[in-house]
Amino acid sequence: MQLSILLLTIDRAAADSLTTALGRPGHGVTVVTDAVELFATAAGYSLVMVDRVAPPLTVAAVVEELRRDEATAKIPVLAIAQSDDLEERISLLESGADEVITKPFDPVELEARVEAVSLRFQRSLSATPVPTLASASIGDPNARRIIAVFSPKGGVGTTTIATNLALIAAERHAKSTLLIDLDLSFGQVASHLNLQPKQGLLELVRDDSALHEADLFRTYTIHHPSGLQVITAPPTPGFASLITAEHIELVLARALEAYEVVILDAGATLDDRMLVIFSRSDTVVVPVVPEIPALNAVHLLTDQLSETGAMGGQTIYVLNNTFARDLLRRTDIETALGATITSDLPYDPLAYLKAANEGVPLVIGSPKSAAATRLRDLADTVLGKVTTTPVAAAAGASAEPRKERRGLFGRR
Repeated sequence: MQLSILLLTIDRAAADSLTTALGRPGHGVTVVTDAVELFATAAGYSLVMVDRVAPPLTVAAVVEELRRDEATAKIPVLAIAQSDDLEERISLLESGADEVITKPFDPVELEARVEAVSLRFQRSLSATPVPTLASASIGDPNARRIIAVFSPKGGVGTTTIATNLALIAAERHAKSTLLIDLDLSFGQVASHLNLQPKQGLLELVRDDSALHEADLFRTYTIHHPSGLQVITAPPTPGFASLITAEHIELVLARALEAYEVVILDAGATLDDRMLVIFSRSDTVVVPVVPEIPALNAVHLLTDQLSETGAMGGQTIYVLNNTFARDLLRRTDIETALGATITSDLPYDPLAYLKAANEGVPLVIGSPKSAAATRLRDLADTVLGKVTTTPVAAAAGASAEPRKERRGLFGRR
């Protein structure tokens, strides 16, 4: 996709460098040095980039003015931070920038960020209005989307939800559903699905060609018997640091290009890589357990992400009843979160433990259980409800999926 880009900068060297880098993939770049000229002409461009401006004006102020003007309020804006200072990046996001890139940056990273901003903008133009939670449907069931499952506290069922949701989605979108394990240090998706990966995310990010070509990207997936495609986490925690936020950006861009539904097990670690995940996700599913410290952690997390603009899509909360007795009422939990619980999973430790140990998720191994039923209800909420009733897959990770089954992909 070739874009018309309007670049504001008073740095001639930066203008030359950016023009050269963006010209390689075929984008057209117009450079202006005056903010007044930018405001007057921005409405005619596909993307606006703001680099350095003459004092006392600031980049944040320029972005805010673009957002205030009705003619430019919806134009994608990529702001360039002059340093790796977190406060500067946050201020640019708060001012209304759709994306922030930090100097110095690699041309490949710049191209990926520009492409990601453009893709999100095009998707927002073509998307149908998102139904409210009361309608038990988030998004068009036929639309491409990224769904992330994340919690700031480990051990709350993130991987169980992600794997079951993915399997249900794969019933509906055969060979077009991808599950990526982004719990980079301790990912357990392969174990939950009884897979023996020979390659995964680590090998993928080392292949620059695969990060830019969808056909090559697909070669790094593992095929589950259900039809689900999987990219597994690094084999040991020591490799986690080799995967950067820029890698995640490219992986998600290619994933959305190659697959209709992309499910992310985002783990429990909040860092720059997770911020990319949040900003790219159409829906973020947050599992919570009925205990005050965990609920406070989730509340603080969502407040921070909302304030910084890092949470790009809708957030839904799933209560995982990990205790035999109700220690907290549902109303108490919702008060602590400051949000409504969308779904809840029943207390059934043996079923969850059996599924994890055998590598056969609940929607396949125990399709008639209360937990599997709730997971399918959750899938209907996240992916949109289907009119036909999906037939549960035969038990066993090695079983062949039944062709008449069409359903949603389940998450834990």
